[in-house]
Amino acid sequence: MKQNFGRVSRNASEEIRVWLHEVQGELQVELRVYDRSVQGGGISLPEPEGLVVPIHALSELCQILEQVHKHLFKKDLVDVPSMRNLITADDPIKLHLVVEDPSGPQSQTHHEPPVTVKVPVECYLLDAPDTWPAEQVTGETRDLSSEGAQVWLPREFAAGSRLAVLIIIGELHFRGHAEVVGTAPSPQDGSYPHSLQWVSLSPQAKAALSKIIDTAK
Repeated sequence: MKQNFGRVSRNASEEIRVWLHEVQGELQVELRVYDRSVQGGGISLPEPEGLVVPIHALSELCQILEQVHKHLFKKDLVDVPSMRNLITADDPIKLHLVVEDPSGPQSQTHHEPPVTVKVPVECYLLDAPDTWPAEQVTGETRDLSSEGAQVWLPREFAAGSRLAVLIIIGELHFRGHAEVVGTAPSPQDGSYPHSLQWVSLSPQAKAALSKIIDTAK
């Protein structure tokens, strides 16, 4: 058996293809680099550069790669991967926005009416000591605006903490830096409400945030 799981651009002329196949009764994940500019046409081509990972080692490898990505993400050395560079064998899973009524304290730092919207969010503490892996907390938003957000997280971050905030909705990626400007004194249903103020948004982040807000209206 040999199953193609997709490919991702390595650079302008090369791409990495991901396969699942069986060798001597053992399933393996294979990553090979192909030169897009090379045409077969009966020409004898060299074996593409590759790496084969037995499936029994795949979970540990994925955990290590996730740690590396979180570490670099926290240091602002990598961005959210663009779905335009990734071609999968199946359609991407789409995450739908869920709009609901306000149910908690609203941020007092917004100068425009925030949009009440519930989406998953990942937060990375930027001003923590250099740890491995980077500290990451998963929660959800309750409102968003161009100036800030309210997020509910399973742990409390003190006012003044700087967070990297990541929201992924299908092919739409938002990544920005925020400062905690307020928290609730006690958790509600196991989560702490946090009022965030954006302190660093790239043009791409502003465009993604605007799309999320427009979709929720």
